Amino acid sequence: MSSAHSRSDEAIAERGGEKQTTPIRTAWVLGLGGLLPFVLLSGVLIYGGNSTIAYATIVLALNAYSATILAFLGGIRWGFGLRPTGHQRHELILSVLPSLAGWVLVMVSAPYAFAGFALSFAAQGAWDLISVRRGKLPSWFGRLRLVLTLVVVICHTGVFLRTF
Repeated sequence: MSSAHSRSDEAIAERGGEKQTTPIRTAWVLGLGGLLPFVLLSGVLIYGGNSTIAYATIVLALNAYSATILAFLGGIRWGFGLRPTGHQRHELILSVLPSLAGWVLVMVSAPYAFAGFALSFAAQGAWDLISVRRGKLPSWFGRLRLVLTLVVVICHTGVFLRTF
């Protein structure tokens, strides 16, 4: 691949004449796929509101998945904080907050849990975007997180408004 066509955020790399996906492309595919439970469960709750069949089970499924993803996002930040060039104590301390928020919010009743999750995902997304602007995280990660955060916050906000 010529240097004129290479970019640090490029999603496809040439190796031995074959195109192979890089971790960036994989992260986008997995990230977008990870939106499916948010969109599907939120869609059911927005459509049916409080009278949705199996309402309690669907609320639990959405809340549990939300808490899991918050913990995952904190784990990503933990990993970045452990890098030899990026190790900072406050990064490691802050990285556990999404897990704790998700754990608490699983025990909060609907619709307030949905508002709490929307705020938690928005805060995590803002932290990620600020870190990208400061050069602590790669730019492609900021674009990915912006898209994923917007969809997840819209889903939780919609469910909160519909079930309030």
